[in-house]
Amino acid sequence: MASSNILKKPGVMAMSAALLLFAALAMTANVRTADWHTIAWVTPSRDGRTLTATFTVYKPEVDDGRFCWEVTDTDVRESPSRVTIGVQVGNPCAPLLSWGTISLPDNGRSFDVQLHLRASLNGRTVIEKESGQEIPVAQLGEGTGRSFGE
Repeated sequence: MASSNILKKPGVMAMSAALLLFAALAMTANVRTADWHTIAWVTPSRDGRTLTATFTVYKPEVDDGRFCWEVTDTDVRESPSRVTIGVQVGNPCAPLLSWGTISLPDNGRSFDVQLHLRASLNGRTVIEKESGQEIPVAQLGEGTGRSFGE
């Protein structure tokens, strides 16, 4: 009986409502994280021991002139028949929390990240880490991207 009287107090009711509201907002928030990016193609170096992975990044819709993408991790795994690669990219300029859907504008730019192999590519298949899909291998000179840090 005493417990039902506690729930009727205004302070407890307000705190309960605030906790419910906070929980609902937390469930709908998008938290800024780095993601493994989709790689459009790779271009091997002349000796085949470096792959230049080309992918597209997008400028935020509200552009203040900064370039806000950074490579946070890379992954290269080699076997006799394949090379599996991944490039993780984050945007430190994005809000830590945002609500609603994130829309990508139509102003994407190609960028390159160099990945070093232990052995020459030598015709091995290149696979994307996250999707498991084969990545096209361009011939030297076909890439159109720009390197991070340029």
